[in-house]
Amino acid sequence: MAAASLAAEILRLDPAVTLRGIGGPRMAAAGVTVLVESSTWSAIGHVDPLLRLRTHLRRLRQVEELIRRDAPAVLLLVDFAAFNLRLAELLRGAFPVVYYFPPMVSVRRGNRAAKVARLRMRLLATLQREADAYRAAGADVEFVGHPAVDVVRPSMDAAAARRRFGVPADAPVVGLMPGSRSQEIRAHLPVMLAAARTLLEIRPALWFLLPVPTDALARLVEAPVTASGLPVRVVPEIYDAMAASDVLVAATGTATLEAAVLGVPMVAVYHLPWLSYQIAKRIASVPYAALPNILARQEIVPELLQGRMRSDAIAETVRRLLDDPTRRAAMRAALRQVAAVLGPPGAAARAARHIVTELSRAR
Repeated sequence: MAAASLAAEILRLDPAVTLRGIGGPRMAAAGVTVLVESSTWSAIGHVDPLLRLRTHLRRLRQVEELIRRDAPAVLLLVDFAAFNLRLAELLRGAFPVVYYFPPMVSVRRGNRAAKVARLRMRLLATLQREADAYRAAGADVEFVGHPAVDVVRPSMDAAAARRRFGVPADAPVVGLMPGSRSQEIRAHLPVMLAAARTLLEIRPALWFLLPVPTDALARLVEAPVTASGLPVRVVPEIYDAMAASDVLVAATGTATLEAAVLGVPMVAVYHLPWLSYQIAKRIASVPYAALPNILARQEIVPELLQGRMRSDAIAETVRRLLDDPTRRAAMRAALRQVAAVLGPPGAAARAARHIVTELSRAR
């Protein structure tokens, strides 16, 4: 999604540019010739990538060969740190490299910022604290702002969204966001549905929205949702569903930041395999997992992680929020303060200007 919005801005600034890349349908729709479809490449934690190491290495070689053959004027990397950092090392010095959404370093121990700085890439950071951490390590970095400020915009008001989703106008609504990767859905959705069942026993009028960004993920969630028999609407309109919800139950990650932009109260959840979690605990330098809490430097969003991510705990935390309008209002105000530090609108456009400038130098 980030690469697609950036691609559209690059072509707006310079329609003569040819964009070729590794990605999915959103990038293709934005004008990128997609050489390899990568929608299923995501890996979670530290164990899963090792289990699929041979596959990832094969993909790495394939992408490296494609890039060397194409000899681009500029190589643009977007997120996907473990893969893209290795790619940057392999191609160091071959092409000018710009990294949009570089790896987060302000929330982890160690000297990753210095390691990235040594690769001599142009970094376009989407969070100010990340830009500061990279700059302190000697990296060539620019803070461009976070594209969520532009992208996270409902297409209709909450009343229209409820009509669209077949939800009664006066019904309380809880949004369920288990994550955008198949591993996350398998780990989180059954627990969320169990929590929904408990909540429904307490509040029979409750409805649930489950927004999914792709048809593939919709197919993945439909079977367990149908089997549950619960009043859960699976919908593609992500931001409309989020904005129409009174409370969200969201996997930590981008969804929590998007909810902050919308000002929707939430409960953040996540569960990793045991070994991955132990490794993550030792790497992390902050006590929080949800991005709004990391940016606020305090827990404004309740976090239920690992063993605490139980259906009864989720249901109880959501119930308290639904029953306490004052607490929800306070959380909305705190989330608006978090959204304010993401920078002004136009992040993708600012990033695109840096890339077009890099292209001009390369030419």
